[in-house]
Amino acid sequence: MNTPLMFAIYALLGLIAVPATRELLRNARENAKRARLIPIRIDERKNRRSHDR
Repeated sequence: MNTPLMFAIYALLGLIAVPATRELLRNARENAKRARLIPIRIDERKNRRSHDR
């Protein structure tokens, strides 16, 4: 009698854990992508001076 109850509990835990794990992995991948990006500042005044010469 205890075995079917434990099986049901493990099945419910699996149903909860799999989507949560996917979400955590997706967030980790997105954060890794953002960490690799390098912000570049474009100074319009500097570009205009170099083109005016």
